[in-house]
Amino acid sequence: MAVRDILVCLDSTAAGKTRLELAFDLARTNKSHLIAVYTAAEVHAAGAAPIASGLPPTVLGPVSPDGARVIGGEPLITDRSAATILPEAEQAAAIEQCFHQELSLRAVEGEWFQLSRNQLRELVQLAKTIDLTVLGQFPGNDSEGMTWLRPDDVLIDIGRPVLVVPCAGTIERLGTRVLIAWDATREANRALHDALPLLAGEAMVTVIHVGAHQADLDRDRPWLERVIRHLARYGINAQAEELLHSGAAIHDALLSRAAALGADMIVAGAYHHSPLREGLLGGVSRALLAHMTIPVLMSH
Repeated sequence: MAVRDILVCLDSTAAGKTRLELAFDLARTNKSHLIAVYTAAEVHAAGAAPIASGLPPTVLGPVSPDGARVIGGEPLITDRSAATILPEAEQAAAIEQCFHQELSLRAVEGEWFQLSRNQLRELVQLAKTIDLTVLGQFPGNDSEGMTWLRPDDVLIDIGRPVLVVPCAGTIERLGTRVLIAWDATREANRALHDALPLLAGEAMVTVIHVGAHQADLDRDRPWLERVIRHLARYGINAQAEELLHSGAAIHDALLSRAAALGADMIVAGAYHHSPLREGLLGGVSRALLAHMTIPVLMSH
């Protein structure tokens, strides 16, 4: 298994810079093709009309002049009227210039796209062709420049792993101390295997099974032990842990254990129930993404 393509969603914040740096490190380590997607608000200047074109009005073009790229078989617009360009476009251009400079400096191949916030479908379609998508944590407010995209808007549909990066703090390393949440579900099993390419050679891995009842832990213990032996065949020396959460919030238990272990990444299955049900009743996935302090790799 290998990560051949990485997509990173960017914005003009410090958190966006952190995601880009992390994506570059992953791309260089895995010899991956790196695709950067800058999401713009697509707000036009006062009195300016949207550009007329034979394409759907939601299609924007990349800032770079190296030719139109395509998504879904349709070219992206590359000529925008100066009257419609706001400071955000200048920020995007500066970030793109930095991106291309870093591609050359780090000997990484890559592409640049600029999409508007109403192009979720195009972003999802692009992410479906990628091994790993790197997104920012949704901040829960409308702070200027912060990411507008909820990770679950993407990971539910793409069928590929998503690495969600906290909106605060820096990332010094990834994949050296990893906490894998495993509960014998399809989503947890998928996440565990999707994480394998990101684990460092000497990674310290803990596979934790959090159960509401002792009977649950007893029932799944033989399978947890088989997971540990399976990882050993990949050269991963993993340790098994069982935790009876006794009514406490599971996401709190996972975050607390990750902090105690000094983990730099949590791996977890996403949305065992529908996002609607999780939103109404509360759920581990949504709570973990809301309170995360280190990157979380999720698969659905």
